[in-house]
Amino acid sequence: MRYSIIDRDSDFAKFRTNLETLFDAMNSESDTKFYQPMSEVRENANEYKISVQLPGIKKEDINIELSKNTLTISAESKFEDIKDEEKLHYSQIAYGKFHKTIEFAKDIDSENSTCDYSDGVLRITLKKHDEKKETKKLEIK
Repeated sequence: MRYSIIDRDSDFAKFRTNLETLFDAMNSESDTKFYQPMSEVRENANEYKISVQLPGIKKEDINIELSKNTLTISAESKFEDIKDEEKLHYSQIAYGKFHKTIEFAKDIDSENSTCDYSDGVLRITLKKHDEKKETKKLEIK
């Protein structure tokens, strides 16, 4: 699933995201279930701050990739097997694979970006790439 922070307030963008999630689930060729955890993207002058709720997922089961201006987060929440003597009556817990791609308006400085995972929340701080343009004086030969 792809997201762009530019469209975050658009009603059409929300509709498109929901429709893409539905089609992704319908077009799945396997029994694998997909889900989208709650997430948030904030921005200030120097950085983007992303929070993703991933309760019950181990840190080592989360994959984060960063390429220029694109962040991709994926993880899997595995269903706990039901023992023979147990019977599942009710569950609202989301299980399955999760994949989210967020495209940012500016390139990211991956060397100075950080992430932390505690209390079931993944927090990523992406520093914007410094766009200082140096003026260079050319000598006439």
